Amino acid sequence: MDSRGRFSAGPSASHLPLFPGISVIPARTRKGFVALGEVTPYSEKVVLPHERTLAKPKQDRLNLLRATLADTGLVFMLYSDPKGKIESLLDSLISRPPDLTALDLNQERNQLWRMDDLAVIEELQQAMRDKTVIIADGHHRYEVALTFREETASRMAEAKEWGLYAYKVMSFVRLESEGITILPIHRLIHSIVNFNPSEFLGRLAEFFALQELPIVGDKKFSVLAVLMDALKKQQLAGNNAFGLYLPTLNKFALLKFNRNAGHRISWPGDKTQTWRKLDVSVLQVVILGHLLGIGEKQLSEQTHLEYVSDHADAIQMTDEKSLQCAFLLNPTPIELVKEVVEAGDILPQKSTHFHPKLMEGLVFAKHI
Repeated sequence: MDSRGRFSAGPSASHLPLFPGISVIPARTRKGFVALGEVTPYSEKVVLPHERTLAKPKQDRLNLLRATLADTGLVFMLYSDPKGKIESLLDSLISRPPDLTALDLNQERNQLWRMDDLAVIEELQQAMRDKTVIIADGHHRYEVALTFREETASRMAEAKEWGLYAYKVMSFVRLESEGITILPIHRLIHSIVNFNPSEFLGRLAEFFALQELPIVGDKKFSVLAVLMDALKKQQLAGNNAFGLYLPTLNKFALLKFNRNAGHRISWPGDKTQTWRKLDVSVLQVVILGHLLGIGEKQLSEQTHLEYVSDHADAIQMTDEKSLQCAFLLNPTPIELVKEVVEAGDILPQKSTHFHPKLMEGLVFAKHI
């Protein structure tokens, strides 16, 4: 981390003082600080990814950075600090009114405090020096920064400012914070050839205990609420479970995975047992891959799936678009994200939705 830094849910600057900041959602406060963080290859195990990236978004961002030399997008980083020492240090900096307050499109409040006390900055640097961090959001941005660092390494002799492109603006948030909110990402299924919902239920019964929840009259969303409550209880009990909506049968179903049936499935050989604990892994391998024939190629091209975080929206979209079915998930616990990443695995696509996303346009860096 460089002594110049800044930002939180978005900042603004040209030469980087440290900005501790807060993003507020109802009943929760997410607290962090923005700084220039060093960009290193994943192989060095200092920065750990948790999902895969796509080529086209990275190329677009790289072209923009080449043209503007402006680092305009934050990477959302998680660091572990069980005792909250760094957050306590930040608390001491925000007793005065914030230097900037901004509402995002969801009316969530972002507050930023500028900090240029070198003693405090050095204390934060020391606290972070030996930590490993996990990318919560911003994998494409991070990998673009890494590519640009490699492209410009030879130009340091021209001006020392080029060396600052070995760093990127990042927002650092404590992994154990109560302000960390992960939303589920539900899967909506379409365009499966010869899809028969009744036969599909029968095939699911080979691997799951099924509880069918018929919809009577106009009680669809009341039944949905019951299903989501049951889904949450299954997660608390340590089970892999899903909600299923079959619009043509006018019913929901609760699916509880039978782990004893897992040996009938061909699991990816390069994945750990920790990876197999994830709901999204069970969904991807057992249901999407084995039962529906949606493989890696279709997943990457998103030919048969749509994604949405709100369960009511998932049902409404399934109806409005005449989709074949919808799978409803629990959110992936942050502890499991950490466990899988530290085991050296990458989570399946669309495993997490960290909420809220960092607000853009409040902090940027331009060194040349």
